[in-house]
Amino acid sequence: MKIREGTLGIELRDLPLLTLCGVLGVTVNQACFVYALTNTGASDVAFLFATGPLITSILATAVGLERLGRRHWLGVLAGLTGIALIVGGRTGAGVGTDLLGAILAIAAVVSSSASALPIRHLLGRYSAWRILAYELGIGSLILVPFAVPSLASQDFGRVSPAAWTALAYTVVFTGVVANILYFTAIGRVGPSRASMFGYLQSVLAVAFAVILLGERVMPLQLVGGLIVIGSVILSRREKPLPGQRLLRKGDLFTDPPAGRLAAATGRVSRLRDRGRRRIPGP
Repeated sequence: MKIREGTLGIELRDLPLLTLCGVLGVTVNQACFVYALTNTGASDVAFLFATGPLITSILATAVGLERLGRRHWLGVLAGLTGIALIVGGRTGAGVGTDLLGAILAIAAVVSSSASALPIRHLLGRYSAWRILAYELGIGSLILVPFAVPSLASQDFGRVSPAAWTALAYTVVFTGVVANILYFTAIGRVGPSRASMFGYLQSVLAVAFAVILLGERVMPLQLVGGLIVIGSVILSRREKPLPGQRLLRKGDLFTDPPAGRLAAATGRVSRLRDRGRRRIPGP
């Protein structure tokens, strides 16, 4: 990132927000997610995680970050219905009753949704890359003391190459690439609309299960998938609020202040080349 942007620095006033993002988005979210899976079924966790767009929309509205129209709320509820059909449509899928696992799953969703709200503010001064670097760094450092006992007792010699490959894939694509795209989407359309695309995870999970594992698709799952896709399209068609700042294409790879400075410098150079005197040179 230093090579890409020239600096790793941030303003001291933004450190509390970045720390909050790291604690909620990494530390609390990952701890609750892992222990939720050990205390309840995967189907339960999948369905509860599908409440993310709904919780994000509620939080963003409650703090005054976004004002969402009827079309978005209809899309959120329709998508949640579609997820219920996808999860419940699997043969043998059932909803468990483990209260602790359900509470942990909901806590993971709330922490993830809450961490998306400060990111919208931070994107006005930093690139998605820089925000993610601090979020992952701070959140992971807080997790280290809790992970040391497990790491010390782990027999790494028994870890298969496939497991290392899966870990590398999770770090690079799930941890970095997916979050960079998500953060950029937050800057472009807001956290509520960006979170709507999370509904597609269940649709893609079923598709990959069919392609890679040879699983069969149940009729209810097909109906649920169509509903989910329709809900995302419905929400996507709602126009953002007037005056809402949207990230430009270059903001995906460029620090916003640096990008604006570079653009201004380029305009000055072009004016000088044309012999104009509106902006005097140094």
